Amino acid sequence: MAEPSHNPAHLPPDLPIPTDDGGASHLRRGVLPNLNLPSTAGGTRNLRNLPSGPGRNVVLFFFPRTGVPGEPPALRDGLSWDQLPGARGCTPQSCGFRDLHQAFNMLGIDVYGVSTSTPEHQLEFVRRNHIPFELLSDHRLELIRELRLPTFEWPVASGGPTTLMRRMAWYVEVDEDKAAYVRKVWYPVFPPDRCAHTVLEWLRRRLEISIGPSSLVSPGEVEGALLREFHSTTIESRGRSFDTRKLKSFVAQRRGEFVGLVTMNIVPPEAEVITLQALAQGEGIGSTLLHFAECVAQYAGCRRIFLTTSNDNLHALGFYQRQGWRIVAVHTNAINAARTRNPGLPLMTGSGILSQDEIELELVL
Repeated sequence: MAEPSHNPAHLPPDLPIPTDDGGASHLRRGVLPNLNLPSTAGGTRNLRNLPSGPGRNVVLFFFPRTGVPGEPPALRDGLSWDQLPGARGCTPQSCGFRDLHQAFNMLGIDVYGVSTSTPEHQLEFVRRNHIPFELLSDHRLELIRELRLPTFEWPVASGGPTTLMRRMAWYVEVDEDKAAYVRKVWYPVFPPDRCAHTVLEWLRRRLEISIGPSSLVSPGEVEGALLREFHSTTIESRGRSFDTRKLKSFVAQRRGEFVGLVTMNIVPPEAEVITLQALAQGEGIGSTLLHFAECVAQYAGCRRIFLTTSNDNLHALGFYQRQGWRIVAVHTNAINAARTRNPGLPLMTGSGILSQDEIELELVL
């Protein structure tokens, strides 16, 4: 049988790559709203009650619109669907989560897909492609408006509005008070058929990480890690010196191996992160430790958590802002002043920028 001219399950080899336009940067640490969306399982699902049981969390993936074999999308101003960065690939993205559904389930993760297509359009896709999880419909654009989700416009003859969601994925954790927080955002997503693999591998690495008191590892390991990164166990911040050996501290371990450390000074109503380090980059260690520190501060009754980093630490500045922290102050010449007390502080790091000022970032709890 001849293959239809338009097969949404296949990806052309020359798809344009979408770029990050900042449209999802505000979503980190967002709380899912009290909103009911129609589900392909029938009825509606409230976004605050998505986990299927205690201890389970959620992955939501978002896509513009699933295609129908033999029915190519309309043109827009002479532009085809395949020529718009981030448009093509909804079927491969959804089927990727279908194929890995059991692996997500074994990790305690419930998967939901979301688009602005009508429930009827979504249900036809679910049945045709044997999708084992629910798709949720935001065809009334309520979720888009509530959370200011990134969208684009495309002519749609039927099956939903012309406003379509841009492709992304979220990892959502449910805390003890049953509030559902967005902990990780993948945006933009490319290639779409690898979305499920990318999310699953990140989750596997994160869920392998356990956090506990620093007494779980030897004092020598903790001190060695501090000396390697900070050249001292005494840390300067906002004109004060902290002996990290006397602070509340927690270590990250993966399969019993020490992989990260956070030290904190907690004086309600605020807490300060004095040091944060991951011994391996890009594996979710830093974000897991930071989230744990946020929970510790909140449990202690703090209304905000903050930290300072040097003006030349561009990697840290980007990392904390991606975690939802905001720059709230610049302490000019603070590091120059600290250098008079601790001459061992380096003048310049690998960024090639003079280390002179402290940048303060905070997260309101």
